[in-house]
Order: sequence, then C-alpha cells, then structure tokens
Amino acid sequence: MAGQTIAKPRGEKSQRYVFFLGLALAAIAAIIAFVAVSNGGSGGGDIAVVVARETIPAQTRVTSDLLTIEYLSSDNANSDAFSSRAQVVDRVTTQEIAAGAQLLPSMVSEVTGDGLPFKVDPGMRAVSVEVREVTIAGGNIKPGDRVDIVGIFEVESAEAANHLLKQLGTAYTVEDPALASSEDGVNDTLVLTVTLLQDVKVVGLAQTLTPDSAGGTFANEVEEADTEPRAATATLQVTPAQAQAITVADEYGILRAGARPAGEDGVIEVSPILTPLNRTR
Repeated sequence: MAGQTIAKPRGEKSQRYVFFLGLALAAIAAIIAFVAVSNGGSGGGDIAVVVARETIPAQTRVTSDLLTIEYLSSDNANSDAFSSRAQVVDRVTTQEIAAGAQLLPSMVSEVTGDGLPFKVDPGMRAVSVEVREVTIAGGNIKPGDRVDIVGIFEVESAEAANHLLKQLGTAYTVEDPALASSEDGVNDTLVLTVTLLQDVKVVGLAQTLTPDSAGGTFANEVEEADTEPRAATATLQVTPAQAQAITVADEYGILRAGARPAGEDGVIEVSPILTPLNRTR
C-alpha cells in the first residue's frame, strides 16, 4: 500500500461548480428584478405622473378610469404634473386633454365639482333671469335643454313699444292697434309680446321658494304649488350682446321659456305683437 494516493471523487468537484454557478445566476436575477422594480415596469424612469388614458374633452368631470400612472425619467416628466390619480378625480377639465398627455394643474379646475364656469362654452356668458314655474313649460325644463325666451311688457303707446324693441336689440317695429274704451272709462293698456331669444341653452335652474313653502309642511307646499306657482331662476347661456338684452327684459317685463323639440335648431322669424289689455276698476 506504500506510495499509493487516494484520488478525490470527480463527482464532488462537479457539484461545487454547479453550486457556484447557481449562486451567480441567482445574483444576476436579483439585480434584474431590482432594476425592474425601480423603473416601475414602465417608461424607464422613477417619477410617477398622472397621464390621460384617452382623450378627455373640455368641461368633463374626470373619473379614475380616464387616468393612468406612468413612471418617467426626470427628463420626460413635467415637474408640475400630478403624481396621484386621487389629486385629479372629480375635477373638471378646462381644455381638451390628449391621450397620453401628462395632467397639469392648468388643465383642470382648482376644486372638485362642475361649477358654472365649466358649463359655459368659450365666448358665451351665463345670465340668470327670474321666471315662474308656470312659465317654463310647467316646470319640466331641465339644465341642458334648449329653449326660446318670450318677453311680455306693458307699454303706454306704440312709440314706447318701438323704443323698447330697439333697446332689446331687435329690428322689428309695431303699429298702434285700434283701442277700445272700456265701459267704466279706464283706458286700455298696451301689451307688447316679443320673442327675445331662440335656441338658447339652459345651464342651470334653481327654484327660489316663498317663505311659506320654505318653512311650512309638505301639505302646505302642495297647496301653494296648486294656487301660486313658485319663483325660479333660470340660468341661460347667451352671447354678450344677448346678455344685455335679456337683462333689460328681466328688469321691465315678464319672461316665459318655451322648450324646443329635440334636434330642432336655428331661428324662426317671429314678429312681435302689440295688443290692448282692457283693465277695469
């Protein structure tokens, strides 16, 4: 037995190679996973920004499904962009936002909700006028409907009526109707009826209740509604010139709103009329 050596089994050396190779592969996999997590799996960066998932029209209430989060590099991320969807949800867009665009504070309202300024189209104005439920198609007109506005005014003469028509911005004139004297000698009053606006959008409709109905019982409210229609304020979308005319009309006359059929637009020629209204003592 002298002079003989004992050789190590070859299989033991192979197992050691496999072991170290496994450690190396595990380390590489860990590094790859770390890089992927750091980059957020999207965009190749580490800054979270809120992005429009699809094109969002102007004056739209933003919902979570319209948004997504992307992770961008500092070179691509806008420093003013929102970083969380919760910061944007329920705000209203002030402009159209293209799909893929980062959402900035200037693109949405400062607060949540859909306030009146976001319902008015660019170049238009929102003007509120007082009406009565009975004058707005039985109280069935709703925000978003399109209506015609008719004004009713008491005037002393055809000359006064034509002066008022000019103030209201119309090109029409009326003739003095034949007046009949009443039996008790009271002169007739002239009533001018004129279509002031056509095809205007109702952007708001808020009722102003009388003191009795505001503090009374439901039965009292029903009885009052049957006998005296409640006042209401209708907010209309008009041009700046129309805003002036409708403000004058609201001050000096009674306004009635007529609902237009769905899909009907444009202006129809309607001449004003001047009629006598007999009053007795």
